[in-house]
Amino acid sequence: MFARKFKNLFVNNKLICFLIALMLTLSACGGQPAAGGTSYIARVDGAPDSARVGIVVEDGKFAVYVCSLDDAFNLTSARWYSGDIGSDGSVQGVSPDGVQFQGVVKDNQFSGTLVNTAGQTLTFNGVSVPNGGPASLYRGLGQYGGQDIIAGAVIDSDGSFASTVQYKDQIAFVTPIASAPTRLDNTTMNVTIGDISEQIKVLLVNTLE
Repeated sequence: MFARKFKNLFVNNKLICFLIALMLTLSACGGQPAAGGTSYIARVDGAPDSARVGIVVEDGKFAVYVCSLDDAFNLTSARWYSGDIGSDGSVQGVSPDGVQFQGVVKDNQFSGTLVNTAGQTLTFNGVSVPNGGPASLYRGLGQYGGQDIIAGAVIDSDGSFASTVQYKDQIAFVTPIASAPTRLDNTTMNVTIGDISEQIKVLLVNTLE
């Protein structure tokens, strides 16, 4: 009787150990998705309707992009920023041509101001969006006319789309950009650019690692 109980206990313990090992293996191999960063999307007050600010925060770091489908707004205001998050949730940066970005990420809220090259102070307010897209910040690299380009895009929760394509290391943009992307899946889409309708693939920014 004792031997039977001991054997059952041994078998049960082996089963538990096996299940734990299986869970750890699945997690390590992608059986469970990585948590990744948290994304927020904000609308810009007093700007073209398409203007958005998209930010991803993770482990004390942030990456943010301001963009729209309006060429004039993009020239004065569409810029990338990245850096460390302050202890109070503050994020800030200055572009090479002096566009000042300041914001605060707290709980599920994201707000702040942007002072552009025209001297305008624009405010923005937004909230967090579910991980995994489609609403989020996107980024892609490619070439156009023999030059390296960086594409940025933001998809809002209501499906609104904003994007710019910038020549690498320049404050100069490729135009026009189609008013809607070609969606490949929840994390990937193609942005149509230029007069000859070339496309550049942009990917969901879900981690800063």
